[in-house]
Amino acid sequence: MKLIIHASNIHQGGGKTILLAALSGVRPDQPCILIVDARMDTTLVSSHIAIERFQATVAGRFAAERRLRSLAAFGDSVLCMGNLPPLFPCSGRVTVFLQNRYLCSDASLAGMSFKVRLRLVVERIWLRLRFRPEMRLFVQTTSMQLAAEHYLGFNVSVVPFTAVMPTFPAPGKCSDTPRFLYPASADKHKNHVNLLRAWQLLVEDGVDAELHLTVNMNADLADTVENLRRAGIRVINHGELDSASLAKLYSSCNALVYPSGMESFGLPLLEARAAGLPIIAAERDYVRDVVEPKETFDPDSPVSIARAVRRFLGIPDRIIVPLSPAEFMCQVFN
Repeated sequence: MKLIIHASNIHQGGGKTILLAALSGVRPDQPCILIVDARMDTTLVSSHIAIERFQATVAGRFAAERRLRSLAAFGDSVLCMGNLPPLFPCSGRVTVFLQNRYLCSDASLAGMSFKVRLRLVVERIWLRLRFRPEMRLFVQTTSMQLAAEHYLGFNVSVVPFTAVMPTFPAPGKCSDTPRFLYPASADKHKNHVNLLRAWQLLVEDGVDAELHLTVNMNADLADTVENLRRAGIRVINHGELDSASLAKLYSSCNALVYPSGMESFGLPLLEARAAGLPIIAAERDYVRDVVEPKETFDPDSPVSIARAVRRFLGIPDRIIVPLSPAEFMCQVFN
């Protein structure tokens, strides 16, 4: 009996992180085949795992699905790490690991490219049509379970896991300027737009604070960040970092700020907790599934984000004091 890990649509981001974590748990004596995107860096994958690569094209995906059907035999375990069940009927016990919240919600796809919207629509249909009652569906949090069961109508199991947390260096010398970290990709739901607007509001209010990001340098958002930096906003983009560099960055910051609108897990929340960083996060179920934040905010409101940062820094908000009717009339006539 062998284990087949089907991940033909994974090569970067959180999917890559969780896939590598899963592969690290495969026993050396367990026969295992990994079906993966040709772009995936597998240098960290153990040599006892056989790897079969497929191109990231429509033809490549179909070839990977056909290969899965031919490989899987009765008694095998099939773990689908890319959110989707097998396209074709296959033998073996199938477990689908769902980590894309867009596939189990009516979340708007507005603002995404046509290609991304099309892919998500197709994957929503794929998940609904190809999942079978005899399969198992795993998610990592209770809120994700409730969303998936409500939207999909399937029984869902909560089976959280993550990679071993990196070793975080001892905190360095504190900077005079407080430093906030948001390690996230440039995906729309990560909500950088409102976070950056909040930082502009803080600057306008005279609050001196640095925001550190890890956005891919090729993303359009990276250009936006650079323009803000040139305009005097304290925003620094480090680009994508390896785990050691990211751990070092955690140790140099004062807090994690996490404005993402939705997550299936939110690994940086756990990393921040392991690093001993206070957390300022969106008031969302996915946050409280895994951590107890120091401050929370409405992620749809840049004002709310800015106020949470101010509270963390001990800077009082300006509270409106209403005028009396007589004082109001004095303003009218002055």
